[in-house]
Amino acid sequence: MKIEGTVTLPAEPVKVWSLILDPTFLAEIMPGCKEMKQTSEDQFTGILEAKVGPIASQYTTKFNILDKQPPTSYRLQLDGSGKGGFVRADMLVTLKPDGAETIMSYNGEASIGGTIAKIGQRLVESAAKMIIDKGFKTLRDKVAERVKR
Repeated sequence: MKIEGTVTLPAEPVKVWSLILDPTFLAEIMPGCKEMKQTSEDQFTGILEAKVGPIASQYTTKFNILDKQPPTSYRLQLDGSGKGGFVRADMLVTLKPDGAETIMSYNGEASIGGTIAKIGQRLVESAAKMIIDKGFKTLRDKVAERVKR
């Protein structure tokens, strides 16, 4: 499944970069995040809860940050598993300055398997889009909140 989009954030790329690599901040913006820990400089683990159609599950998830080019881009790999199945994603995240704001773009692929994949591709894609949209709206709001401090 293709994952792509853009969001405009109300801060310069250097500020956005520092926020999106902070485990406390990540826990605040990820929908369904119950726990987020940094296990090494570029690796995080978390527990996420998600509901897709009738299937609700908790996922133990590992996030790896690769190919860092501060403050302009990095590659994010995600690997999560739980009772509902598994999710894997690999995406490129880029930050481009736009005056005092940042345009964040993401582009990649995700795969889902197990019970959750059996409920239908359209439902899974729709739910994934809703979760991603909610996460990026929260990201935009939380960046605005932090910049005002």
